[in-house]
Amino acid sequence: MFSNRWQENARKIAEFLVCHPRVKKVNYAGLPDHPGHDLHYSQAKGAGSLLSFLTGSMALAKHVVETTKYFSITVSFGSVKSLISMPCFMSHASIPAALREARGLTEDLVRISVGIEDVNDLIADLDNALRTGPL
Repeated sequence: MFSNRWQENARKIAEFLVCHPRVKKVNYAGLPDHPGHDLHYSQAKGAGSLLSFLTGSMALAKHVVETTKYFSITVSFGSVKSLISMPCFMSHASIPAALREARGLTEDLVRISVGIEDVNDLIADLDNALRTGPL
């Protein structure tokens, strides 16, 4: 069933990102150590297909968004195709920087809406972008 594929792909990508040396933090309720994990699963059957991560560097985050080949840059939340964005410069750009920062929307935040492509292609694409980005 395709609806489970989004979620399964998102879980695998989140698990990959958690272990990547250039990723500082992953936000995905499907991860057991996510602060909202228990609450989320008390109200939902799955973690969904949206996740975000911090790189610690705006330049690296921008490189990831601009370099990936399988992810389309957009502010949309979903499709069968994987999407990627930097909320501080796209969907949340009109919010004052200090307020964004206070809400955890830092300039290095990358948001992904995971699609149904082959998850190994998506992971390889993200890995390449992270590895080749500026230090």
